[in-house]
Amino acid sequence: MELQILVVLLIAFLVLGPERMMDLAVKLGEMMRKVREVWDEVRLQAYMEEMNRKVLEEENRTEDETAEEREEEPIPEAETEDYNEEIYQEAQAEEEGEEDELREGTATHDAPDRTPEGTKDKTD
Repeated sequence: MELQILVVLLIAFLVLGPERMMDLAVKLGEMMRKVREVWDEVRLQAYMEEMNRKVLEEENRTEDETAEEREEEPIPEAETEDYNEEIYQEAQAEEEGEEDELREGTATHDAPDRTPEGTKDKTD
């Protein structure tokens, strides 16, 4: 390969002469620089397209995952109202139970021996 290039350059030198050979070398150098710039631009564009494709795939994957999570069966509105009513009733019952315990003297925040602090001794 190198030998072939040398032979072509030698023939060009003999045909063109030293002055025109220098002009040709300058033009070849400029042309090679332009080819290299175009090649680098093509490689950069290919790289950017690949990165964009990967980003889009990742976004689509995360969107699909979140869509699957959101696709849980929605609770019909009537059931939601019943559920909210049940929670409200349970909270009311708990509050009433705590009030009853406070009246009886056995609150949930009693001492470990189940006596209200300060009202009964452990010896009672």
